[in-house]
Amino acid sequence: MFMDQKTVANRIYLAAALVFMLTAWFSTGYNHFDEHFQVIEFAGLKLGLTEKASLPWEYSCMMRPAIQPLAVCAVYKAVAVAGVTNPFTIAFVIRLLSAMLTFFSIHMVIRLIAPSITSRKLLFTFLLLSFFIWFVPYNSVRFSSETVAGRIFLIGLAWFLLRHKPTPSAYLVTGMILGLSFITRYQVAFMVIGFAAWLMFIRRAGIRNLAIFIAGILAMVAAGIVIDRWYYDAWVLTSWNYFMQNMILGKAAAFGTSPWWYYIEQTFMNAFPPLSLVYILAVFYYCIRYPKDLLTWCTVPFLLAHFLIPHKEIRFLFPVIGFLPVMIIRSAEAILSRKGYGLLDNRATKISVRIFWYLNMLMLVVLIFRPADDQIALYKNLWDRYPTPARLCFTDDNPYHRAKVDIHFYKRKSLVLTHVDSLQQVVPGKDSICLAVTDKPLEAGHPGYAATLVYCTFPAWVRRFNFNHWMDRTSFWYIYELKSSPKP
Repeated sequence: MFMDQKTVANRIYLAAALVFMLTAWFSTGYNHFDEHFQVIEFAGLKLGLTEKASLPWEYSCMMRPAIQPLAVCAVYKAVAVAGVTNPFTIAFVIRLLSAMLTFFSIHMVIRLIAPSITSRKLLFTFLLLSFFIWFVPYNSVRFSSETVAGRIFLIGLAWFLLRHKPTPSAYLVTGMILGLSFITRYQVAFMVIGFAAWLMFIRRAGIRNLAIFIAGILAMVAAGIVIDRWYYDAWVLTSWNYFMQNMILGKAAAFGTSPWWYYIEQTFMNAFPPLSLVYILAVFYYCIRYPKDLLTWCTVPFLLAHFLIPHKEIRFLFPVIGFLPVMIIRSAEAILSRKGYGLLDNRATKISVRIFWYLNMLMLVVLIFRPADDQIALYKNLWDRYPTPARLCFTDDNPYHRAKVDIHFYKRKSLVLTHVDSLQQVVPGKDSICLAVTDKPLEAGHPGYAATLVYCTFPAWVRRFNFNHWMDRTSFWYIYELKSSPKP
């Protein structure tokens, strides 16, 4: 890069670092239940925060890799050394570390791709796409297996391709990095297989180097088995149990099945059309235009496998998010090489690009400051406000019961949950804290106690804007502190 380009790149890096940190701070909670219950709550077992009976069914089947719970335990204990045990602070640290992993993976890809981009406009666009596609910062702070495994894989891929003449040790290290990605999320195996096939048939790395590469993978698989032994207190092959439960016994399909075109349809709908059309077309165009490219060999088997597996969720494709900026820019370069770079100065092109970035930045800002799970605010309010023993009464819904299991990580052990048939039956103690949680405001005149509102999902003034009765279709939580009413 020229000096002015370096200055621009540095400013983009600084802006990206700020955006990632802000997202880590504000994007509290989780995108999907598995991000919490299969990682954070699993770690809670070893941290003494929860019990085996409270964990999801996957625990008894011993089918989840333990490397992420191990990482959470390490972070928890490291932060505790400084006297910090607040779970919300620890969760922020975990999100920040996940963002740092994503940031580093993006940096590695930029080092790999940027020198080959001859157009300054495309280079600038590539840098922006790498950090600021609207869902990238939000995805970066998710300490989910999909995000972490995908970013580790991308680091391994970029690290290998940056070795112009890879030595046997480079093959070993690459295998270990990809193996680490595999023991984080087993579906990454399809990308690893594609990588190995590319080494064999396109790179022609030779049997010796391929064997060293596989040895690196197996070394990490062995390490994963040892970690799982630490977690489950038994020698177990969680990868086989995962395959057995989901594919042979069909547990995954029990959560719903979808046709093969589900991912195309849902990507178009959920990735914010018309922007989503750019992502879909770029992937298809890239794979067709560059059939011998490593990204193609990693992406195609991964996508085909997920198209064929009956149970589908859009988050399953998160491991390939890091490929998108490269595919978009390389596709643009291929089109411009045929149509001419003057197309960049075309009025229609400029308008389309501006619309893309305006819409993209709008979504980006929303996701930076929006919590991933609105209910985290309720947990934080109770944690901060009531450090001493308290009783929380509920009727229909327990706010700490999510996805058929209980949240323990964000709940003080001194907070006792009590189910009651009616809040009118609650008798507050004179010397203890009694709380009630409900999805509707309490009406005045309840006998036996005075109720003080201490938390509401949305401030009271929001109710003035209940257009089309949207509040009746929205999940609200109200927490009241109950105190005995003096007898008349």
